[in-house]
Amino acid sequence: MIDKQLLSLSAAEMARGIRHGQWTSEALVEAHIERMMEVNPLLNAVVFPMFEEARQSAKEADRRVESGEELGPLHGVPITVKESLDIAGTPSTWGLPSRRGQRSQEDDPSIALLKQAGAIVLGKTNVMQLLMGSESVNPLYGRTCNPWRPEERSSGGSSGGEAAIIAAGGSPLGLGTDVGGSVRTPAHYCGIHALKPTPGRVPAKKPEGIVHVLPEAAAMSSIGPMARRVEDLALAMQVISTAETLKRAPIQMSVNGVKGLRVGFCTTDGLLAPSPAIQRAVRDAAAVLHRCGAEVREFVLPDPEIALHHFYALLSAGGAEGIEETVRTDEMAAQIAGIRRSFGMSVRKKRLVSLVLRLLGQKLAGSHLIPYLGKKTVGELQRLVSQREGYRQRFLQEMERQQIDVLIAPPFPVPAIQHDLSLEMNFEGSYALLYNYLGMPAGVVSTTAVRPDETWNIAPDVGKDRMVQAASRADHNSSGLPVGVQVAARPWREDLVLTVMECLEKENAVAPEYPVGKLVHGPLLT
Repeated sequence: MIDKQLLSLSAAEMARGIRHGQWTSEALVEAHIERMMEVNPLLNAVVFPMFEEARQSAKEADRRVESGEELGPLHGVPITVKESLDIAGTPSTWGLPSRRGQRSQEDDPSIALLKQAGAIVLGKTNVMQLLMGSESVNPLYGRTCNPWRPEERSSGGSSGGEAAIIAAGGSPLGLGTDVGGSVRTPAHYCGIHALKPTPGRVPAKKPEGIVHVLPEAAAMSSIGPMARRVEDLALAMQVISTAETLKRAPIQMSVNGVKGLRVGFCTTDGLLAPSPAIQRAVRDAAAVLHRCGAEVREFVLPDPEIALHHFYALLSAGGAEGIEETVRTDEMAAQIAGIRRSFGMSVRKKRLVSLVLRLLGQKLAGSHLIPYLGKKTVGELQRLVSQREGYRQRFLQEMERQQIDVLIAPPFPVPAIQHDLSLEMNFEGSYALLYNYLGMPAGVVSTTAVRPDETWNIAPDVGKDRMVQAASRADHNSSGLPVGVQVAARPWREDLVLTVMECLEKENAVAPEYPVGKLVHGPLLT
């Protein structure tokens, strides 16, 4: 019988309770294993269980408590990690069947730091193949489902397994990766919190045999924590950040909260307008922060289409060759097959496809996506890197000019999408990828849920653009699904991001629509 009290605890509370003898690591680990076994048949979130190793580690953790040994900040606390992150003796397949028999020789540096802090890994969670996309599906492990509506909705990607199992109470804390929203989008979909740190804040190991994007694109990625409590994100960041970056830029939430902080908010990037619930969540967050003492003003993003164009140009700069070399003879998820085709288009074909799409009313794909995809020359790649730095300086200068410390914005245009809708809605990540392109820390804090009167109806006036039509379908019948707010700050100011997230968590936690933690107990809806 699961002890439901244990499942509701934050990772920080678990660590304190173990240290003071309120509960044992064994009890916590067993409760979470039991919950995983209860919900995973519906979710397919945990794809490589490590239960026996976890049980042995929990016994050893309790022995160390009894003997009075020095304990780490996560001593005895059960966690999960994304399948793509290396743990010695386990597979890191990235959803490629040919890698299932391979085993990592050593832990990723971030995993090593978590273990040194006393954390106990219960298992590894599902991913989008090659970590590219806003769902989590691959030919090896299959599809991960959203705990709010497993049969209908996606858990997000590419860290969707983490978000699903944390939301359902099978883990209090997890680790994912984010190159274009991959911890933030699943957090928004599933009703939890997540943080993408500044690149370089958390140490990472280059994966072996994974060469689907060039280093210049991979540099936009970060390893980040996912949890149901903001305090756990902060605790995890203290553990997994390098000592050098903690010394240079400490992660310490303000004791004064958001009082005096200058917050800018935007409800749309002008490219794909978010649904009513998403925009309402941002406006409500702005009002909450103002009530708590922040100075709040609207912020207009400076030419966000530039960041979008150049992000996709960098991501696809290696063409299809890197994907083909990585995948080889493996079966590809439909989403990855589509990416390979688009990355491999010749200049002539791109021009033709873009023209045809625009003539057919497909403005988003024809004007903002297809023209920027494909292999780049060395000179073109160097210009893209230079342009990225130029845009980042311009963006930061605009924040300074408007006297903005922190930004709040939509994390995604709609709530959790239906399974496989990412095949049509492949433009949707613009709100999240902006901060990867800028190298800024950004988090998503779950604050509310879609109200019955906020869902878009599928109507003829939605227009011809397939991506807009897909967004409309995603929002249809979305009442009750979780909604998050994105929070971003200047590079190395994770402390400000977490301070704002903590305020929004605290102020929204008492509201009946607050989704976080509602699925921890009891059966999941199908």
